[in-house]
Amino acid sequence: MAPLSNLSVHIETLDSYADILRRSPVDLYWNCLFALPFWLRAVCDHLGATGDPCIVTVRDGDRIVGIAPLAIEHKTARFLGSHEVCDYQDVVCVPDTGIPAVAAVLEHLAAQGIQELDLRTLRPDATILQALRSLLPEQVEAGTTQEDVTFEADLPGDWEAYLMQLNGKQRHEVRRKVRRLENHGPFAYRRVAENSPALSAAIDTFIDLFRRNRSDKAAFMSDGMAAYFHDLIHGAAGEGLLRLYFLDVGRQPVATVLCFDYRGVRYLYNSGYDERFDALSVGVLSKVFSINAAIDAGCRRYDFLKGAEVYKKRIGGHEVPLYRLRVTL
Repeated sequence: MAPLSNLSVHIETLDSYADILRRSPVDLYWNCLFALPFWLRAVCDHLGATGDPCIVTVRDGDRIVGIAPLAIEHKTARFLGSHEVCDYQDVVCVPDTGIPAVAAVLEHLAAQGIQELDLRTLRPDATILQALRSLLPEQVEAGTTQEDVTFEADLPGDWEAYLMQLNGKQRHEVRRKVRRLENHGPFAYRRVAENSPALSAAIDTFIDLFRRNRSDKAAFMSDGMAAYFHDLIHGAAGEGLLRLYFLDVGRQPVATVLCFDYRGVRYLYNSGYDERFDALSVGVLSKVFSINAAIDAGCRRYDFLKGAEVYKKRIGGHEVPLYRLRVTL
């Protein structure tokens, strides 16, 4: 790749940010699902953003080599969106341009009087984290704290190979739960098509199942949050990323998982179930079946996303740390 020689910084709106994705050259790597324009638009429209949006693009001549979707509050720059609904966040860069692109963003922010970066939640392989380790090594060392964990599992080519990745106890438990459900009577695991006229009704059913059983989840799913989920799911459907599943016992939906498939990875974003069917382990099985469906779809990894719920390890996930980074400019 030719060296970058003519870097300039520009500020985008959410609309122009979406336009960049639509006409994005193949070398601009949108590696973070939660930084996609439709996602950030849903967050800003329904949940608001902390601070003023500041979507910074770095260009080498006319070519965009990096994008940092940020928000500015007082003299602090954060990622645009919310760490409560954006499990990971990152910049968008052409491969191998992360360091000069991030350096240009830092220079622009400092010139605007920004004094601090407060970035969350970062995977260990986040482009901006790797760049800042080169640019500000001592500050990154001092300013990085582990904030949470995620779990993920590599997916082999078939279901039996996946089961063999589990330890003996885990494998036995998965098979036992599946047999118990099979012996109970008719059941179905179905995906709601992205272009289905019943999608809005299916989202309502998802929200209803999400609100059941736990008061904290019911409180989280306020009317505003429900509107966010409707917009987010329709947006993901429009991008071809939506994987919304229901587990039906008889003809009744008793569990649901909301997933997104992006760049060969299935992301388990949220789920819900009817506790009256808890004896059939429908909550866990709805996730197990989504792993099976991900294997059939050719996904190479299953990402359980943020949180240390014990079921994630029991069905094959391994822990990955998530970081918060604060540095002074």
